[in-house]
Amino acid sequence: MRCQVVLLALAVACGDNQGGPADAGPADARHFADAARAACELDAGCADEPLTPVCDPARAICVECVEEGDCSREEAFGPRCDETAGYCQCAGESDCEGNPNGPRCHEVAHACTCIDDGDCGGSRTCEMEPYLGGGVRTCRIQP
Repeated sequence: MRCQVVLLALAVACGDNQGGPADAGPADARHFADAARAACELDAGCADEPLTPVCDPARAICVECVEEGDCSREEAFGPRCDETAGYCQCAGESDCEGNPNGPRCHEVAHACTCIDDGDCGGSRTCEMEPYLGGGVRTCRIQP
């Protein structure tokens, strides 16, 4: 009986591959990516980092933003810069109108996202965005 309880607890903790909440990863995985961010000097070295194209000179790593203006690029996950973390974020769905990542503001990650393909339009589809974490999707153009 004890083994069954342990196995059941492990199954719940690891997920059941049925698409429910147990399968979801962190709601915003960006802070886990900090350790893997590319090193940089001033604004050199981040051009090859599409999700973190700006050099944070204080930390010498590539980030999404260091100031509000860095979030004006089309690919940004929102128009506001959390300067402490270096993330572009949204505060509400009005921030995501016309954003190519999706028209909705994720309530935990504060990133413009989509729920399904209908949010994306055209030939774009709504797909998981590993950089943002489990359960967060963005619109992508299919090759």
